[in-house]
Amino acid sequence: MPVEHLWQWLREDACYDSKADLKGQVAWFQQHINATPLVIADRLWVKSHLDPQEEELWFST
Repeated sequence: MPVEHLWQWLREDACYDSKADLKGQVAWFQQHINATPLVIADRLWVKSHLDPQEEELWFST
């Protein structure tokens, strides 16, 4: 799994004012990803091919 994407996701979700807040946010993030490992794996899975229908949704006008 691409660890860089997981790290980016953590940085986007963890907002804090102090070290204690940061520790709490990271603990919540760890619990969240460990509770739903298949959902996380699907989100972080690297695609090796493009789905034409999905690509059409990205660029439709």
